[in-house]
Amino acid sequence: MPILNLKLERFFKLLHQKLDKDGLVDALTSVGVAIEELGAEYVKVEYNPNRPDFSSPTGLARALKGILGIETGIPKFRALTPKTFLKVEKSVKVVRPWVVAAYVEGLNLSAEEIEELISMQEDLHWVIGRNRRKVAIGLHNASVIRPPIIYRAVKGDEISFIPLKGFRRMTPQEIIEQHEIGRKYGHIVAGTGLFPVIMDSHGEVLSLPPIINSALTELTEGTETLFIDVTGTDLEAVNGALNILTAALADIGGRIRRVRVVYDNVKMTTPDLRTKVWKLKLSYANDLLGLNISMKDAVRALKRSRIGVKKVKGDTIFAEVPAYRFDVMHPVDLVEEISIGLGYKNLQPVVPKTLGFGRHHPDTNFEDVCREIMFGLGFTEVINFTLSNSVRDYRWMKIEPQNPVRVLNPVSAEYDILRTWLLPGLLYNLAMNKHSPYPHRLFEIGDVLAVDESFDEGARREVKLALVSSHADTSFSEVKSIAEEFLRSLGLKEWCLKEVEHASFIEGRVAEIEVYGVNIGIMGEISPEVLEAFDITMPVSAIEIELQKVRGLLNKAQ
Repeated sequence: MPILNLKLERFFKLLHQKLDKDGLVDALTSVGVAIEELGAEYVKVEYNPNRPDFSSPTGLARALKGILGIETGIPKFRALTPKTFLKVEKSVKVVRPWVVAAYVEGLNLSAEEIEELISMQEDLHWVIGRNRRKVAIGLHNASVIRPPIIYRAVKGDEISFIPLKGFRRMTPQEIIEQHEIGRKYGHIVAGTGLFPVIMDSHGEVLSLPPIINSALTELTEGTETLFIDVTGTDLEAVNGALNILTAALADIGGRIRRVRVVYDNVKMTTPDLRTKVWKLKLSYANDLLGLNISMKDAVRALKRSRIGVKKVKGDTIFAEVPAYRFDVMHPVDLVEEISIGLGYKNLQPVVPKTLGFGRHHPDTNFEDVCREIMFGLGFTEVINFTLSNSVRDYRWMKIEPQNPVRVLNPVSAEYDILRTWLLPGLLYNLAMNKHSPYPHRLFEIGDVLAVDESFDEGARREVKLALVSSHADTSFSEVKSIAEEFLRSLGLKEWCLKEVEHASFIEGRVAEIEVYGVNIGIMGEISPEVLEAFDITMPVSAIEIELQKVRGLLNKAQ
């Protein structure tokens, strides 16, 4: 979940109202953000990715103004007529086909505002852009740009420019191979041999999307006019990101100026800040919310959520949604806005009319107790898939298949059976984390299945607990002491070990665990051949226990 850092003095200026801490917390939680940290001069909040307009303090302040009654209804944004155009060449179609753009004039950016813009840019890259794959944003000081702008694709050695925070001219190929940011994001446009670039009429490169901007257009304090480009693979997403950005800049005093974007067979003018009108039936909203609110209250609630109301006709509300709210995709989203506008704290909880109340199954409670014991013993829980791999579970473990449930026509050879034991999955976890600091102590409580025709389903489900301890000094003695403490914590004191042979363990360092004469599991040191198969370089000791047997023995003892 993305985190937004609000500096309270600045945030209250954006809000046009100062709140005490209780009032601030109440207002923030009412729009669905969680308080992460509250300081004397700041508050860190976590917002849901389904509200990308909360990626800036201005966007969040805009929403709170409605909830607090400072400004209600749909915000109005005016966009000036375009003065220039952006030409899109056919060559970008195979690499990154869509681009939209805007100018924002009348600014005087402070260091604090630049910091907020860059943070907003990165959050949008993640929330909307899928880490720049789907959407990437470029922010530029427009004073050095000579329009019109050109968006084209070039070969890796065709042009050169100084990348942001760089000190020498580099080609696109050099950037993805040598520059830190280039190595991080270059894979997004790899495969075609072409790189999308945005340049001005003098041939100066502004951006190499989605990788990096040019140092030429770096934002500095006092920047008055901003040029924004948004490129990507989805036109709706790039338009949505541009609308969110320009709305936030308008809220701090900027004037939005549109840009004509000229494709080979399409022309558009961006940003497109036109609102959308949705039809919402009040009866539908009341059914979903379980309420019986009046039309007057529903309209007031929508306006508090910064949604406009064009008109009301009978049971139908014609709701006007601002362009920066491209997350509204269905009437149910407007029902949620009504509930936010009403205030969740004002909704009275009602006990549902059911025959009874749910509760945890006794097996679940027992498993939770076992988890608490394992946490207390210093182990970390992992959760692996029930689907597993027959080679890993049997060949690598040096044993014959244990009658597993096989997957008919598996999509991947990686998952061709349902697991019959847990230890192979834990060993695979160790293998995937062998470069992390030792010791490694992991456990899992989970289902296993085996073919059993005596059951109606044709398979028997069991719940097991397995643990592994991996470090230089692990031994049979270590897991013996762990087993002893685990059983003692459950109240089982009469238990013993029985010598056994098992190909997955070292001969002479493996034993069955018996409680009241019942075999409940196995423990020992994992065989070097098994460790070699998993490519594990550190010794491993392990235990696997059948929890259902343990619980049955506990019930008998009581």
